[in-house]
Amino acid sequence: MVFDVGETLIDETRIFARWADRFAIPHMAFFGTIGAVIGSGGTLTDGFRLLVPGFDLEAESARWRAEDPEGVREHFDERDLYPDVRPAFKAMNQAGLSLVIAGNQPPEAGPTLDAMGLGVDGIGISDVWGTQKPQPEFFDRVLELADRGRPGVTAEEILYVGDRVDNDVLPARRAGMGTALLRRGIYGYRHAATPDARRADVIVDDLHQLTDWIAARG
Repeated sequence: MVFDVGETLIDETRIFARWADRFAIPHMAFFGTIGAVIGSGGTLTDGFRLLVPGFDLEAESARWRAEDPEGVREHFDERDLYPDVRPAFKAMNQAGLSLVIAGNQPPEAGPTLDAMGLGVDGIGISDVWGTQKPQPEFFDRVLELADRGRPGVTAEEILYVGDRVDNDVLPARRAGMGTALLRRGIYGYRHAATPDARRADVIVDDLHQLTDWIAARG
């Protein structure tokens, strides 16, 4: 079992709320605009640039870090972990499954996730690997990481769990992995309603449903 991070394990609501506060944009307007842009086929970056013309993530993150070096800023912490993660991971561990986390995240995410003690066999971070989803090389690294927790594992034995069709379901399937699409977050609900969502092995609303689906398969 390999899990994405944002909106799979981590609720990003507080992160986006802090971005809205940084630019003095009301939360409703911020979230609504971001959702509308994504819904019309745009990217998260497109949404930010509509709200903040000329927005540059790297430059703005650097300014924010300089202003608030000890703050959480655009990162996450223990409080952002979805409440179903720990019980679902416990049930999966008890079922004898090997659990791995691998997602598009900055370097800080690795130590933060490790400190949560989630009982996983490995954590892979895109900015540490130097490759990110949906690039095939990312999923090559996922397989290598999974092999450390369960030597000899093949791509066909891996189920990649994420909230996006474009970044999770389709590239993981191209890598030969099974896929689970999670209906939550700013992408999950919309992506679950698209034709390509049928490429996933299962679509679930939370990790409890995923645990039940796995148990039903024996």
